[in-house]
Amino acid sequence: MAYETFERRITRTEDPALSVLADGRIALNAAATRLFQGAGAKAVKILWDKAKCGIALQAVEKGDKNSYSIYFSRGRSASISAKTFLPYIGWSSDSNQTVPARWNAQLRMLEAELPAQFVGRNDAAQKP
Repeated sequence: MAYETFERRITRTEDPALSVLADGRIALNAAATRLFQGAGAKAVKILWDKAKCGIALQAVEKGDKNSYSIYFSRGRSASISAKTFLPYIGWSSDSNQTVPARWNAQLRMLEAELPAQFVGRNDAAQKP
């Protein structure tokens, strides 16, 4: 009998990362989840930099009118529903996209750059 190696499709990392999921959620890996938990965050504000395809998730109070709840799983990850944000930026990808992220402790904010080829594919993203 000849064995073959099953190759992992998901890469594990101890560095913060976020994934834009095909179902309209933004998922945080374990490292990013720990950062928000350490900051005591229950909600985030989604910030967008169109020029850099930059996204930031900033910890805010849950009552903030622009806040999105963070859903912490029983495991080591968390997610944010971004179903209204993603069409706003013209997001178009049929598969999950994972990008590295960096934590700004002073602003309690996770920052990342999204792949430009999946952004700006509708009129809403083109409006000022």
